[in-house]
Amino acid sequence: MIMGIIKSSNFYDLNVHALPDYADSPSRMILEAKYMGYSGICLTSINPANTFGGTDITMPMPRDFEIYTGIEIQADNVSKLNKYINRSINKVDIITVSGGHEDINRGAVEDGRVDILAHPASQGKPLNHVLSKAAADNGVAIDFNIDALIRHRGGSRVRILTAIRQNARLARKFDAPMVITSNARSHYDLRGPREMMALGMLMGMTREEALHALSTVPGSIINRNRNNNRIMDGVEVVQ
Repeated sequence: MIMGIIKSSNFYDLNVHALPDYADSPSRMILEAKYMGYSGICLTSINPANTFGGTDITMPMPRDFEIYTGIEIQADNVSKLNKYINRSINKVDIITVSGGHEDINRGAVEDGRVDILAHPASQGKPLNHVLSKAAADNGVAIDFNIDALIRHRGGSRVRILTAIRQNARLARKFDAPMVITSNARSHYDLRGPREMMALGMLMGMTREEALHALSTVPGSIINRNRNNNRIMDGVEVVQ
């Protein structure tokens, strides 16, 4: 049953980084993601200025594939976080907040304009019951990004993985949305949906939760934010 659902699902990776923030072009990331079986990706800006500068896609658009724009906001206090969220509204499709510190985690999950809280366990500490319930109440998805497993080693990896598994248990308890992302910084960092699901299960999800975290949850975020008549702000398709 689950294999049939996998074959019929649309998969999305909502946190992929490309030029000008990292070396690979958007076109390279798009082609690789399409080849791996995704139905769409979010090209997410991450930079010290917390600004989205536009994305040039210098190739014909693949069929049956969608591209979304996003920003991953980095802030060292809640006041700055609110400022950057206000500045990003209506300029990108997906607003992600880079968490880890408790005050930033709290500011993100309590703000319904935020779509995804990324890296919430990057300091090796899980979310608590209050923040998990706030994420559920405000529709802020908790991110389970695979680079937490790939880039860390030794004791740091153990602490972060333990915290991530606790986040999965709390998300399940309060019915908070969960997404799995690659946080890819090159096409080598992208992983196919089946591998992403396996890593999601390693991070404490059930198979069904991992499937939904790559398909229905990101799909619902996209549908919530989508204007049916939209032209993607900041995207220029170069013929």
